[in-house]
Amino acid sequence: MRSKSWCWLMVALVASPAYSRDWPDAGGWSIAESDDSCGMVSEYEGKGETELVVLVGLDGKVALSIKNADWSPVDGQKYQMDFLLNGTSYGGGAAIGVAEGYKKGFVATFGEDFGRDFTAGSSLQIYRGETLVDQLSLKGTAAGMAMVRRCLAAIRADKSAAQREKQRYAHIADDPFAVKQTEMEKLQFGVNSAKPRSLPAAWVSDADYPSAAQRERRQGVTGYKLEVNADGQATSCIVTSSSGHPDLDEAACRLIPRRARFSTGGLYESKVTWRLPE
Repeated sequence: MRSKSWCWLMVALVASPAYSRDWPDAGGWSIAESDDSCGMVSEYEGKGETELVVLVGLDGKVALSIKNADWSPVDGQKYQMDFLLNGTSYGGGAAIGVAEGYKKGFVATFGEDFGRDFTAGSSLQIYRGETLVDQLSLKGTAAGMAMVRRCLAAIRADKSAAQREKQRYAHIADDPFAVKQTEMEKLQFGVNSAKPRSLPAAWVSDADYPSAAQRERRQGVTGYKLEVNADGQATSCIVTSSSGHPDLDEAACRLIPRRARFSTGGLYESKVTWRLPE
């Protein structure tokens, strides 16, 4: 059994690799680290030069990948495989075909007990039905798995440190502007935060009706919004909803800021109903 580059391991089994540390070879196995798992990989001389990859997650579960240059599995297809590990049978599970690169094979997953038996390091036989798929020596797996455990411990330590760092800032809002307006902002800047000193209805009278609109018997409702300064004077007026007649809208925003007076600054929004005098 000889060591082999483990770059394909991360591509095939890990969605988002994070090569944060380089780990030394152990027991003839190359060791690799991902975001939430550690793996070991080796290649065997023989028919098709079988490549064996073992990936151990933080939860102790094991993903086993075996690829060979002479095999022809279909990518994504399920295969019924049986594994004889150190004389203990791990069977009845579905393996998933992997057909990337010049070597093709399959991936199977196991519980923590498989990882413990694998560490014992003796032999692994794989069957598909009655057909012997491969027979592999597990020499050096104890040293390899020991390095994998060190790798997993380092990941756990990193995650614990990251969690502690996160908790340091837990009292700070992720996005302080997720709420459009605070209660204080609504009070100070929100709609109708400016308080009128007189009745808004008195700001526009029948005498203000534009003569052309009156002759043409045009009516409507103009919605408007005022910005009011600290002195209670309207500094701007915008039309928020049109009456349908520009001269009526223009008259509203021209007359109201001149006549409206407020006891507080802020915003004020209302409407003017243009109704022809009877």
